[in-house]
Amino acid sequence: MSVPQKSWETSRKRTRNLESTIDARLTTYSQLASRIASSSSEIDYTALDMDGASFKGQDDEHKALENELDDLLNQLSSSVDELTSILDDPTVPPTTSQLHAIQRHREVLMDFTKDYRRSKTNVRHAIDRRDLMGTVRGDIDAYKARHASDADALLAERGRIDNSHQMIDSTLDQAYATRADFASQGSMLNDISTRMGTTAAQVPGLNSIITLIGRRRRRDSVIMGCLIGTCTVLLLMFMTR
Repeated sequence: MSVPQKSWETSRKRTRNLESTIDARLTTYSQLASRIASSSSEIDYTALDMDGASFKGQDDEHKALENELDDLLNQLSSSVDELTSILDDPTVPPTTSQLHAIQRHREVLMDFTKDYRRSKTNVRHAIDRRDLMGTVRGDIDAYKARHASDADALLAERGRIDNSHQMIDSTLDQAYATRADFASQGSMLNDISTRMGTTAAQVPGLNSIITLIGRRRRRDSVIMGCLIGTCTVLLLMFMTR
């Protein structure tokens, strides 16, 4: 007497469906590592924010696939165990084809588990490489930005120094021009004084006339001062009465 066909066929059908689903999901998961590696070379790391939000889509995808594959492999292991328990009935010995089918399902489960672990390692390495490239690129960009800022500050300081030098040169030029004007005016005054002395020496009695004019001016000034003082005193006396 054989194992109940209905229970065996139902469990084996479920096992085959799980194997087909896992095979398809493993193919997608194994391609994820290469997609992460290829996309990491095309990402503009300067546009990334500090918490790596631009990688969130890839990270969510691989986590979802891992969770799904973990669940499917657990289901497949339980289904194979269920098939094995069906064959463990001592009252109904299993057939050779059934034993061969159980062995084949266990081998498939082991192969799936190995492929999953290998793909998971590849995905982890691809993610680590991508994150490392992002960190290195960020450090390089920060270094360039920092030194570019220092260079800009040095250039700005040099520009201010150059402007100061230009102002000093302009001030010195004005000082030299003013000194030249003073020298020219001094020469002119000396020439005028010399000419006046020469003219006074050539005209007889000119010095005496100039002296008389000066005396009259002083006399007029004294007279005007006395007159103003007298008027002021009289005005004050009149106002105090």
